[in-house]
This record gives sequence, C-alpha cells and structure tokens, in this order.
Amino acid sequence: MSRLVLYTGEHFGRFAVLLFVLPLFCPVLLWLLLLDRHPLAAIAGGVIAVPAAMLAFVLLIGALFAGFRPSRVEGITRDSAPKLWAVWESVAGKHRASQTTIVLSSDLNASIGEERPFLGLLGRRAILTVGIPLLAVTDEKAFSAILAHENAHLKNRDTNGGLNLAELDKSFDLIFEYAPPGKTVSGSLFYWMLAPLSYSLEREGIRLSRRAEIDADRHAAMSGDSHEAARALLLIAAADKFFDDRVYNPLKRELLGAMAPPRPPLDRVLAVCSDLSSTSLLQEYALKAWDDPDDEKADHPPWSERLAALGYSSVPTVEPVLVPALSSLLSNEMVAERVRHFDSEWTSKIANYLDR
Repeated sequence: MSRLVLYTGEHFGRFAVLLFVLPLFCPVLLWLLLLDRHPLAAIAGGVIAVPAAMLAFVLLIGALFAGFRPSRVEGITRDSAPKLWAVWESVAGKHRASQTTIVLSSDLNASIGEERPFLGLLGRRAILTVGIPLLAVTDEKAFSAILAHENAHLKNRDTNGGLNLAELDKSFDLIFEYAPPGKTVSGSLFYWMLAPLSYSLEREGIRLSRRAEIDADRHAAMSGDSHEAARALLLIAAADKFFDDRVYNPLKRELLGAMAPPRPPLDRVLAVCSDLSSTSLLQEYALKAWDDPDDEKADHPPWSERLAALGYSSVPTVEPVLVPALSSLLSNEMVAERVRHFDSEWTSKIANYLDR
C-alpha cells in the first residue's frame, strides 16, 4: 500500500488522497443501502459511516487547499537590497524573480521552496531563503553559483516528484486539525493508518532530496563556471566544519553550565569569518569536509559525493574570498538590523530555557 501511495504521490501529488477517500466512502454507500431495508442496522452503522464520510470530505478539502495559507515570512524588498535582487534576477530571469520572496536567515545555507495553492490556478510563489553566514563566507561569483543551484531546484521540482510529495503531505494537515490524534477516535485511527506511510514518505523524501541536490549541482556547473560551482560547495563545506570548531562546539560547552545566555552564535560566526581568508586554513577545513562520513538520515549527500558528481576525485585548491558577498550585496545597516534581530531571538529563547 505504501508503494502505491508513494508512486501516486510522486506523479499526481495531492490527488493521491483519493486512495484514502474512496475506501472511506464505502461505509457511507453501505449505510445508504441499509437505510431503507434495515433501519436499525442503519442507525447502528451510522456511528461508523458518518465519521468516515466527514474524514473523506476533510481530506478532499485538505487536498484542494493544500498550501493555501501562505507562509508567514518577512521578505526583503528590492529597495532595501537592490544588488542581491539583481543577482537573483540575473540567474532566474525577471519573470521568476517577480514571483519570489527573498528571506534572510541566520543559517549557513540557502534554500528555495515553492507554493502553488488551489491546484496552482492562482500561480506559484517561490521563497528563497539566504543565510547571512553564507553571504559572509562567499563572494559574488560563488553566491551566483549557489543561486544557480537553487534555481535548478525550481526547474526540476515538478519532474523529480519532490513538490508533489510535499503537497500530498500538506493535504493531511487539515484532517489532523479537524480530528487531532489522541483526542478523537477517528483521528487516532487515521494516524495509526498513516504511521507506516509516514516512514515511507520520509525515506522517499530523503532519496529524492539527495538526487535533487546532485542534479542541481550539475545544473549550476553546466549553466555557468563548473569550477566556480565546485568552489562554492567547498567554501560552504569548509565554513561548516570551521564554525563547528570555533563557534558551535564551544557554545555547547558554555551552555552546559550557563546561568545567563552567552554571546549569541551569529555574532560569533561573523567575528571569525575573516579567518577563512587564509588559504591554508580554508584548505584544511575543506579536506575535513571531504572526509566526512555519509549520514544516511541526512537529506543532502556527503560533500565528497557532490563534488565527485562534478568530476572531482580529490579536493581541489580553494581560492579564498577577498570581498564577501555580505558586504558587497547588502548594506551595513540592513546586516546590523538583521543580526540584532536574530541574536535577540536566540538570546530570548535561551533565557526562557535557562529559567525553567
């Protein structure tokens, strides 16, 4: 059953809920047949038929409105970051850029998601999330290669089935709002039915995500400079290992005995970014990233596999960043405001945790 749902979900998206809707309507049809011939049996059967019909209708409504509620994100305007918007427009084109919301985050990452409510009849909306640390460890050339990678995700998402599976997953959200598991019998039964499917969906999602990353890397290499695409990957990979050593692992140790929130992580990250301008240090951490073992539960392949897909059998020499994209694409005022915002959020969260 799980394989059938996965196959249908990859190819037909939210319409795969019909595999659940049709069986749920069967008790209703049987109940209607009994209504005239066996009234007493029909009254007793209504206990099953009516909740089943309600679940079926909620599933249909959930499929129709999957992704209807727009994500609450605070995007940056073209006026506040014209250079950043210009880079995205040069990569994705004016039409796609006009349908994009760009959001800044505190992560060493860039990602893109897409929403298409009402079966896509109202168009599509892309949400491009760009991490401030990522901008701090890349220059404009590397950042353009990263955006080419993200743009490839949009181009490939329909064909690899990832967006369809995401829409199928969202279709189930409404039914658990209507019938919360643990509080309602029908919700608990439906949750029990979906438990095996949930594991299969997660596993298939990881497989599709890994394949999508490789495809997007190759697209970025073919659409521009293949060396720059590999360099962008290594800059992020090296920074990830470097920040673990210099920021996140020490911060974890500080939090173990902390009575008050320590210095926030984003502030620390930006303070040590300049150290990666050292070629020897950058190469050292790039080698560490290359040697990282594969985490089977991760939705991204290991760095060595991604670089091997671009034709590299060993770590190439990485050219360090001279002018970070953070300073060339964003104003100092905007960076300072966003850093204060993220650091304040983190400090407040840690303070609440320590007060428990």
